Amino acid sequence: MVTAIILVETQLGTLMGRRSVLNTLSTMASLFDPAVKEMLWEKIGDNPEIDRDRFDHKVYRKSDWAYRELMAFLEHARAEKFDPVKVKGSFAGAMGIPQFMPSNIVELARDGNLDGRVDLFDHADAIASVASYLKQHGWYPGIDRAAAGKVIYHYNHSQRYVETILNISDKLKA
Repeated sequence: MVTAIILVETQLGTLMGRRSVLNTLSTMASLFDPAVKEMLWEKIGDNPEIDRDRFDHKVYRKSDWAYRELMAFLEHARAEKFDPVKVKGSFAGAMGIPQFMPSNIVELARDGNLDGRVDLFDHADAIASVASYLKQHGWYPGIDRAAAGKVIYHYNHSQRYVETILNISDKLKA
């Protein structure tokens, strides 16, 4: 299951994103500022698919979430002594081989190679971290397919993602 997740997330660590995690999270968090929010609304407000109330609600929710992720990212950078400016990730700010959001790192990431650091760009740490994530969300030896699907859903809230991971895992076992 871990291999299937890492395969889908980053093609086993070969495609981890090209966007600055710091810039991505900072930009989303900045939408909390009324001037920034207004500037964005002026650019997209003529879209008939979104009204002002829905826009305001989504921006507030997203900026609050992004701020918490940004703080977790900066704390992880400080603890692990790396330059946050250099870290690349996904369009949403997920990073490393397992594409963890920063808020998951403190609680769920593990030092798989036992070098005293948690580096999600290292395969051993990524593997141990995904296993830790799954275990924390209810994985256990001999888990049935339906229960496994519920655990995987925590990793990515998409039923298509869950089915993809389960099917790839079946093929890897064969």
